[in-house]
Amino acid sequence: MSVGELIVPTGVEQAIGAHELFFSTTDRHGLIRTGNSVFVRTSRFSLHELTGAPHNIVRHPDMPAGVFRLMWDRLLSGRPAGAYVQNLAKDGSRYWVFATMTPLAEGFLSVRMAPRGELFEAVKQAYERVASAERDAAQRHGANRREVALIGKERLESLLSEIGFDSHDAFLTTALTTEVAARGLLASATYGRPWAQGPIAEVLAGAGSLETRLAGLVERLDGYRTLCERLTWSSSRVLAVARRLDRAVDAAQTASEMVADNAPVLHNVARVMATPTHTAVLALERLAPALAALRADVTDLRFRIALAGLHNDMVAAFAAEVVDGIAPATSLDEVPLLCDAVHENVLEMSAKAQQVSQAMRDVVSGFAEAGERLSEFRRFLGQWRILVMRHKAEDALGDLVQPIDEEFAASWDGVEMLHALGAEVAAFAVPFDVAALETQVSRIRTAAMVPPR
Repeated sequence: MSVGELIVPTGVEQAIGAHELFFSTTDRHGLIRTGNSVFVRTSRFSLHELTGAPHNIVRHPDMPAGVFRLMWDRLLSGRPAGAYVQNLAKDGSRYWVFATMTPLAEGFLSVRMAPRGELFEAVKQAYERVASAERDAAQRHGANRREVALIGKERLESLLSEIGFDSHDAFLTTALTTEVAARGLLASATYGRPWAQGPIAEVLAGAGSLETRLAGLVERLDGYRTLCERLTWSSSRVLAVARRLDRAVDAAQTASEMVADNAPVLHNVARVMATPTHTAVLALERLAPALAALRADVTDLRFRIALAGLHNDMVAAFAAEVVDGIAPATSLDEVPLLCDAVHENVLEMSAKAQQVSQAMRDVVSGFAEAGERLSEFRRFLGQWRILVMRHKAEDALGDLVQPIDEEFAASWDGVEMLHALGAEVAAFAVPFDVAALETQVSRIRTAAMVPPR
């Protein structure tokens, strides 16, 4: 039994400052290697007690196992993870954090902050329901720990959909970006130390410059994401219209068979003009996975930028503590690890930015194909209408002309709208200067590694 399992919760909740950041690193097995002053003070354990202990020494018994299962699934796949977590201090008090965990070469790096975002209350309610499901599985059905964690994970994912998220990734990105935004300019103002000198001043200045660059990316990407959402909504509407047009053309083809003996050319043209409408529908249907990939890449890119910003804040927090005399200069030894994490995020951002660009090209190409097929259909439609009049088939086919005209006009207008939106998104491409970000990270690392005088 661990030390943490012997602690009895008192129900007392600690208040965590909005500007405070917790920091710790663990090995691959979750054993704590290092922790900062905020972690030590809030956990009520000494640094000596924390070092070498499993990180679940601060796990609160009310936390659902499914939450940790979700986090470990991401971490073991090499991706950063995050979650709202209730922790238990040595004195039995509890405190909530929004925790992020990032894989490193030999373990994991964690930065945590006080939750302030709008999702927090909904998540706490969801956790109560997940914990109840887990207790029921263990007590009434004899599920073991692994089974309980899987049940909790599935229940949590189901509850996330109830509060408006189609995936855990989408929830995690929204939660992280909301929490980082809630800290806002408060963090920057808190870590500013204009009287700092030497390498510490360079670390703080570098963190400030990097924050400015990341904030610019966030602003651009938020606009890009909004455009992608408009594009997805509009595309689904156009596809519905195109499908109705396709059905109307099928009806005209079937009706044309009725007069095929007297006017075989009518049937032939009706059959031929059905091909481009079918192809247009297929082109629009293929956009669905392309748009889903685009949204997923934009979501992941937004997550990476927010995480890099949080790690950068942690760099500034370490430097500020040294300037204030709260922590020794040796605490800057953690900064290179944070720089490594930012570096990995920059590489991922670059890759995702390229994927976003390719996905956008695929979407624009799909619009173009749908437009070409509808243009081809319009030519056949003109011929078919002339033939209807020439062969005096208005009585048999006349009622079909108006629905086709109406659906074609709506689909054509829709494709034109999608073209305009696609051009707007393409023109709004996210500028990504990898070299500039890498240079800034390198400067911070170099300044942090200068031995104190």
